[in-house]
Amino acid sequence: MVLPNQIPQHSPRVQASQSQTQTTDAQRRTCLPHPKLVMKKLSFAALLLFAFLVLSSVTGVSAAAERVAGKFADRFVFFVHVAQLYTKDPDKKLAMPVQDVSKRQIANTWHATRDVGRLHEGQDIFAPRGTPVLSATEGYIANIGENSLGGQTVSVIGAGGRVYYYAHLEAYAPHLTEGAYVTTRTLLGYVGTTGNATGTPPHLHFGVYESTRGAMNPLPLLSDRPEEKKPTPKTELTRAKKRLRR
Repeated sequence: MVLPNQIPQHSPRVQASQSQTQTTDAQRRTCLPHPKLVMKKLSFAALLLFAFLVLSSVTGVSAAAERVAGKFADRFVFFVHVAQLYTKDPDKKLAMPVQDVSKRQIANTWHATRDVGRLHEGQDIFAPRGTPVLSATEGYIANIGENSLGGQTVSVIGAGGRVYYYAHLEAYAPHLTEGAYVTTRTLLGYVGTTGNATGTPPHLHFGVYESTRGAMNPLPLLSDRPEEKKPTPKTELTRAKKRLRR
Protein backbone atom coordinates (compact mmCIF):
# COMPACT_ATOMS: atom_id res chain seq x y z
CA MET A 1 0.00 0.00 0.00
CA VAL A 2 1.88 3.07 -1.23
CA LEU A 3 0.20 6.43 -0.84
CA PRO A 4 1.27 9.25 -3.16
CA ASN A 5 2.73 12.30 -1.54
CA GLN A 6 2.03 15.83 -2.68
CA ILE A 7 4.77 18.29 -3.68
CA PRO A 8 5.84 20.49 -0.72
CA GLN A 9 5.13 24.20 -1.07
CA HIS A 10 8.79 25.08 -0.71
CA SER A 11 10.12 22.54 -3.25
CA PRO A 12 10.80 23.31 -6.94
CA ARG A 13 8.05 22.43 -9.40
CA VAL A 14 8.24 18.96 -10.88
CA GLN A 15 7.26 18.52 -14.51
CA ALA A 16 4.83 15.61 -14.83
CA SER A 17 2.79 14.44 -17.77
CA GLN A 18 -1.00 14.09 -17.74
CA SER A 19 -0.67 10.31 -17.80
CA GLN A 20 1.45 10.35 -14.65
CA THR A 21 -1.18 12.47 -12.91
CA GLN A 22 -3.89 10.00 -13.89
CA THR A 23 -1.77 7.13 -12.56
CA THR A 24 -1.27 8.93 -9.24
CA ASP A 25 -5.01 9.59 -8.95
CA ALA A 26 -5.73 5.94 -9.67
CA GLN A 27 -3.26 4.86 -6.97
CA ARG A 28 -4.94 7.19 -4.47
CA ARG A 29 -8.33 5.69 -5.21
CA THR A 30 -7.10 2.14 -4.68
CA CYS A 31 -4.78 2.63 -1.70
CA LEU A 32 -7.61 2.63 0.85
CA PRO A 33 -9.52 -0.66 0.70
CA HIS A 34 -13.23 -0.77 1.52
CA PRO A 35 -14.11 -2.88 4.60
CA LYS A 36 -15.95 -5.40 2.39
CA LEU A 37 -12.84 -5.76 0.23
CA VAL A 38 -10.73 -6.30 3.33
CA MET A 39 -13.09 -9.05 4.51
CA LYS A 40 -13.00 -10.72 1.08
CA LYS A 41 -9.20 -10.71 1.14
CA LEU A 42 -9.28 -12.02 4.69
CA SER A 43 -11.58 -14.91 3.76
CA PHE A 44 -9.50 -15.75 0.70
CA ALA A 45 -6.28 -15.65 2.74
CA ALA A 46 -7.81 -17.96 5.35
CA LEU A 47 -8.89 -20.42 2.67
CA LEU A 48 -5.44 -20.50 1.08
CA LEU A 49 -3.73 -20.89 4.44
CA PHE A 50 -6.02 -23.77 5.38
CA ALA A 51 -5.43 -25.49 2.04
CA PHE A 52 -1.66 -25.08 2.39
CA LEU A 53 -1.67 -26.53 5.91
CA VAL A 54 -3.70 -29.55 4.80
CA LEU A 55 -1.44 -30.13 1.81
CA SER A 56 1.75 -29.79 3.84
CA SER A 57 0.50 -32.23 6.49
CA VAL A 58 0.00 -34.86 3.79
CA THR A 59 3.02 -34.33 1.54
CA GLY A 60 5.51 -32.48 3.76
CA VAL A 61 7.10 -29.17 2.85
CA SER A 62 10.59 -27.90 2.15
CA ALA A 63 12.33 -25.21 4.18
CA ALA A 64 11.68 -22.69 1.41
CA ALA A 65 7.99 -23.57 1.38
CA GLU A 66 7.87 -23.18 5.15
CA ARG A 67 9.29 -19.67 4.84
CA VAL A 68 6.66 -18.82 2.25
CA ALA A 69 3.98 -20.20 4.55
CA GLY A 70 5.35 -18.09 7.41
CA LYS A 71 5.16 -14.90 5.34
CA PHE A 72 1.66 -15.81 4.21
CA ALA A 73 0.61 -16.40 7.81
CA ASP A 74 2.03 -13.02 8.83
CA ARG A 75 0.04 -11.36 6.05
CA PHE A 76 -3.08 -13.19 7.16
CA VAL A 77 -2.61 -11.94 10.75
CA PHE A 78 -2.15 -8.41 9.40
CA PHE A 79 -5.48 -8.60 7.57
CA VAL A 80 -7.13 -9.80 10.80
CA HIS A 81 -5.77 -6.72 12.58
CA VAL A 82 -6.95 -4.45 9.77
CA ALA A 83 -10.44 -5.96 9.93
CA GLN A 84 -10.52 -5.26 13.65
CA LEU A 85 -9.42 -1.66 13.09
CA TYR A 86 -12.33 -1.11 10.69
CA THR A 87 -14.76 -1.86 13.52
CA LYS A 88 -13.46 1.11 15.56
CA ASP A 89 -14.14 4.82 15.21
CA PRO A 90 -11.30 6.91 13.74
CA ASP A 91 -9.19 8.87 16.21
CA LYS A 92 -10.55 12.34 16.99
CA LYS A 93 -7.14 13.56 18.13
CA LEU A 94 -3.69 12.80 16.75
CA ALA A 95 -0.40 13.20 18.57
CA MET A 96 2.08 15.57 16.92
CA PRO A 97 4.21 13.30 14.70
CA VAL A 98 7.40 15.40 14.91
CA GLN A 99 9.19 15.59 18.24
CA ASP A 100 9.52 19.00 19.93
CA VAL A 101 7.15 20.72 17.47
CA SER A 102 3.94 22.38 18.64
CA LYS A 103 0.76 22.81 16.63
CA ARG A 104 1.07 26.60 16.58
CA GLN A 105 4.41 26.27 14.75
CA ILE A 106 2.77 24.63 11.71
CA ALA A 107 1.98 26.89 8.76
CA ASN A 108 -1.22 25.57 7.18
CA THR A 109 -0.30 24.22 3.72
CA TRP A 110 -3.46 22.19 3.18
CA HIS A 111 -4.71 22.57 -0.42
CA ALA A 112 -1.89 24.92 -1.36
CA THR A 113 -1.53 25.05 -5.16
CA ARG A 114 0.85 22.54 -6.71
CA ASP A 115 1.96 21.83 -10.27
CA VAL A 116 -0.34 20.36 -12.95
CA GLY A 117 -3.33 21.90 -11.18
CA ARG A 118 -2.98 19.70 -8.10
CA LEU A 119 -3.56 20.70 -4.48
CA HIS A 120 -1.40 19.87 -1.49
CA GLU A 121 -3.12 17.07 0.40
CA GLY A 122 -1.31 17.15 3.72
CA GLN A 123 0.70 19.28 6.11
CA ASP A 124 4.41 20.06 5.92
CA ILE A 125 5.94 20.03 9.40
CA PHE A 126 9.39 21.65 9.38
CA ALA A 127 12.08 20.63 11.86
CA PRO A 128 15.87 20.15 11.92
CA ARG A 129 17.19 17.24 9.90
CA GLY A 130 17.23 14.07 11.97
CA THR A 131 14.41 15.10 14.31
CA PRO A 132 12.53 11.95 15.42
CA VAL A 133 9.22 11.20 13.68
CA LEU A 134 6.75 9.35 15.90
CA SER A 135 3.49 7.65 15.04
CA ALA A 136 0.54 9.99 15.50
CA THR A 137 -1.75 7.15 16.51
CA GLU A 138 -1.96 3.49 17.39
CA GLY A 139 -2.20 1.06 14.51
CA TYR A 140 -0.17 -1.23 12.26
CA ILE A 141 2.51 -0.44 9.70
CA ALA A 142 0.94 -1.07 6.30
CA ASN A 143 3.86 -0.06 4.10
CA ILE A 144 7.53 0.91 4.25
CA GLY A 145 8.74 2.07 0.87
CA GLU A 146 10.29 4.67 -1.37
CA ASN A 147 8.81 6.66 -4.26
CA SER A 148 9.90 9.61 -6.39
CA LEU A 149 7.65 12.15 -4.64
CA GLY A 150 7.68 11.10 -1.00
CA GLY A 151 11.16 9.61 -0.90
CA GLN A 152 11.41 7.27 2.07
CA THR A 153 7.90 6.82 3.44
CA VAL A 154 5.93 4.92 6.07
CA SER A 155 2.18 4.28 6.00
CA VAL A 156 0.31 3.34 9.17
CA ILE A 157 -3.29 2.14 9.23
CA GLY A 158 -5.26 3.09 12.32
CA ALA A 159 -8.75 2.89 13.78
CA GLY A 160 -11.56 3.10 11.24
CA GLY A 161 -9.20 2.05 8.45
CA ARG A 162 -7.73 5.55 8.29
CA VAL A 163 -4.22 5.69 6.80
CA TYR A 164 -1.45 7.99 8.01
CA TYR A 165 1.33 8.81 5.56
CA TYR A 166 4.81 9.96 6.63
CA ALA A 167 7.10 11.16 3.82
CA HIS A 168 10.55 12.66 3.08
CA LEU A 169 12.15 10.65 5.89
CA GLU A 170 15.94 10.93 6.13
CA ALA A 171 16.12 7.39 7.49
CA TYR A 172 13.90 4.71 8.98
CA ALA A 173 13.87 3.72 12.64
CA PRO A 174 15.94 0.59 13.36
CA HIS A 175 14.10 -2.73 13.07
CA LEU A 176 10.98 -1.12 11.56
CA THR A 177 8.87 -3.80 9.85
CA GLU A 178 5.60 -3.96 7.94
CA GLY A 179 2.75 -5.40 9.97
CA ALA A 180 4.25 -4.26 13.28
CA TYR A 181 2.01 -2.73 15.92
CA VAL A 182 2.74 0.92 16.75
CA THR A 183 1.68 3.38 19.44
CA THR A 184 2.06 7.14 19.76
CA ARG A 185 5.48 6.48 21.29
CA THR A 186 6.78 4.39 18.38
CA LEU A 187 9.69 5.86 16.43
CA LEU A 188 9.10 5.59 12.66
CA GLY A 189 12.06 7.53 11.29
CA TYR A 190 13.72 10.92 11.09
CA VAL A 191 12.90 14.23 9.38
CA GLY A 192 14.71 14.68 6.08
CA THR A 193 14.50 15.81 2.45
CA THR A 194 14.18 12.61 0.43
CA GLY A 195 12.02 12.41 -2.69
CA ASN A 196 11.07 15.72 -4.31
CA ALA A 197 11.90 17.60 -1.09
CA THR A 198 15.57 17.73 -2.13
CA GLY A 199 16.80 21.30 -1.90
CA THR A 200 14.10 22.38 0.56
CA PRO A 201 14.32 22.83 4.34
CA PRO A 202 13.97 19.45 6.10
CA HIS A 203 10.37 18.60 6.89
CA LEU A 204 7.85 15.81 7.29
CA HIS A 205 4.95 15.59 4.87
CA PHE A 206 2.08 14.22 6.95
CA GLY A 207 -1.01 12.98 5.13
CA VAL A 208 -4.26 11.44 6.36
CA TYR A 209 -6.54 9.37 4.13
CA GLU A 210 -9.96 7.78 4.67
CA SER A 211 -11.55 5.15 2.47
CA THR A 212 -14.83 7.09 2.15
CA ARG A 213 -13.57 10.65 1.67
CA GLY A 214 -9.97 10.38 0.49
CA ALA A 215 -7.42 12.91 1.76
CA MET A 216 -8.37 15.05 4.75
CA ASN A 217 -6.67 17.97 6.49
CA PRO A 218 -4.61 16.64 9.43
CA LEU A 219 -4.15 20.03 11.13
CA PRO A 220 -7.50 20.21 13.02
CA LEU A 221 -6.83 16.74 14.45
CA LEU A 222 -3.29 17.37 15.66
CA SER A 223 -2.60 18.01 19.33
CA ASP A 224 0.62 18.82 21.15
CA ARG A 225 2.39 16.04 22.96
CA PRO A 226 2.68 16.49 26.73
CA GLU A 227 6.07 17.87 27.69
CA GLU A 228 8.32 15.31 29.29
CA LYS A 229 9.45 16.39 32.73
CA LYS A 230 13.22 16.65 32.85
CA PRO A 231 14.83 15.87 36.21
CA THR A 232 16.25 18.92 37.95
CA PRO A 233 19.80 18.91 39.39
CA LYS A 234 18.27 18.71 42.88
CA THR A 235 16.28 15.61 41.92
CA GLU A 236 19.39 13.96 40.46
CA LEU A 237 21.33 14.74 43.65
CA THR A 238 18.61 13.18 45.78
CA ARG A 239 18.62 10.02 43.64
CA ALA A 240 22.40 9.80 43.88
CA LYS A 241 22.29 10.03 47.69
CA LYS A 242 19.68 7.25 47.84
CA ARG A 243 21.87 5.01 45.71
CA LEU A 244 24.85 5.60 48.03
CA ARG A 245 22.80 4.61 51.08
CA ARG A 246 21.93 1.21 49.63
